[in-house]
Amino acid sequence: MAQPGSGFPVDGAYPSGLAHTSYTGAPEPYEQGPTVGDDPSFISGPVMEMSEAWAQIDVCVLGTQFFRRQAPIYLPQEPEEDEKAWRRRIYHATMAPFLVRIAEQAAALILRKPIQLEPPSEDGSGDVDPFWEEWAGDVDGRGCDLDAFARRLAIRAILYGHSSILVDYPSQEPAPTLQVERELGLVPYLSHVDIQQILGWRADSTAPNSSLAQVRIDEWVVEPKGEFGEEQIRQIRVLEPGRWRVFRLVGDSDNARRWSLHAEGTTSLSRIPLATAYSNRINDLQSRPPLLEVAHLNIAHAQRTADLTHALHVAALPVLVLKGFDDQSGKIGLSANTAILLPPEGDASYVEPTIAAFDAQQARITELERQIESLGISTLFAQKMGAETAESKRLSRTDSDSLLSIVSKDVQDALQKALDFAAEFAGKEAPRVTLDRDFDLQALDAGQITQYQALWQNGAISHETLLRMLKQGEVLPDIDIDAEIELTEQDQAKSMALQSELLNSQQGQPAGESGPSGEEEDQDDEPDDDDEGEEEQQN
Repeated sequence: MAQPGSGFPVDGAYPSGLAHTSYTGAPEPYEQGPTVGDDPSFISGPVMEMSEAWAQIDVCVLGTQFFRRQAPIYLPQEPEEDEKAWRRRIYHATMAPFLVRIAEQAAALILRKPIQLEPPSEDGSGDVDPFWEEWAGDVDGRGCDLDAFARRLAIRAILYGHSSILVDYPSQEPAPTLQVERELGLVPYLSHVDIQQILGWRADSTAPNSSLAQVRIDEWVVEPKGEFGEEQIRQIRVLEPGRWRVFRLVGDSDNARRWSLHAEGTTSLSRIPLATAYSNRINDLQSRPPLLEVAHLNIAHAQRTADLTHALHVAALPVLVLKGFDDQSGKIGLSANTAILLPPEGDASYVEPTIAAFDAQQARITELERQIESLGISTLFAQKMGAETAESKRLSRTDSDSLLSIVSKDVQDALQKALDFAAEFAGKEAPRVTLDRDFDLQALDAGQITQYQALWQNGAISHETLLRMLKQGEVLPDIDIDAEIELTEQDQAKSMALQSELLNSQQGQPAGESGPSGEEEDQDDEPDDDDEGEEEQQN
């Protein structure tokens, strides 16, 4: 069992007032201890089976330092290899983060747009309770917003097969007002539960979709000791519908130590508030890492890179060969100010290995990188920014989109279930959680934008369709299309009114008067030719 602090600690508070650090991986598969029926640390059979695949994932996730510590397994000492030479070879070893980058970039694609909290009604009518908008900005009580929390959930699910969320509430006593509730921090919160933390579980029955009756979670807690020190303590949290218990080891000697109840309490829920997101589900709380073969290739890449780096270190400098030199004369000094005396038939030269040996190693490393690219999510490594047909894009994204869709749907379902639990704790109606399912990062180029504009100007598409295509093509930001069209129409109306006013002012007419009426007034002011003729005849 790995010691606390190995991996990435994630803090979380529980009703007992304790802070826990999640367990993030063991260097080797679990080793089963005494199978005592009353031992809360007992590791169930399905967990034992799944742990065999976690070791390879752990090596890739924990990186270079962990890989070097596991050198006896992954970089064993060769026969007749000197101890110091082996240590130097280990020091040259590095673990390239291919697997981690695949998971991180996949999670970034899934959550590249903010998570939407929508009204609970199916037709979308109504408004989301302001409580949830504020709560989404700090879902774990430590400043982590919902998007960042979901990102870590997605990454762990992609790496290990599944990851869980524990929903909890700091108190069962309702606050008299919302303000008092905020001041006391009496709001639901979420905590990550990694796959390695769950030691076992029980279901209500063997029927499909049966509810969980018990879940045991392995935790490490840190408590203050003395004025400045701290103590790391392992504990087992047992969750059951409506209650929770915490067990800790007690006793002085290792032989006499036993698990004893440390704390317990009740909850207001009739279910265990645990929600799980899967990437490769086998059964309830059972999965297999979908990128396990990529992890094997990642380890092989690190091994071959270590061999090549060490070989280059040894063979980088050529070896001086002296023919006919008396090696009993002492050490040789090589510099511009020294000379080596050789007999008439002597000679001196340098010997170095051929480059073909290194080329073979490099070719193998390049092939491993190609295999990692093809087995991983293809579009995350060699995205094509140039011209590519739509059918080629679709075919190249088939596998990656299927995995992304599975993880996206499961993350959305897990978050929805977690919010449902949180709503039960808070006595409120939960909003609907929505994740964007558009994983295509291909933005519109200048030529495509020009074509869409031409279609709109020719009346082939509407203004709304144009804006939606530009938004979908990552040209426009996340804007409200309907509001943007309304603003555009208002601006156009204002512009037309301003042009009309400017035109009238240039013609010397007051604003709002039309041309024909002005002409009539001018005609009335001028004398009539017929009237002038009649006046002349009378005179």
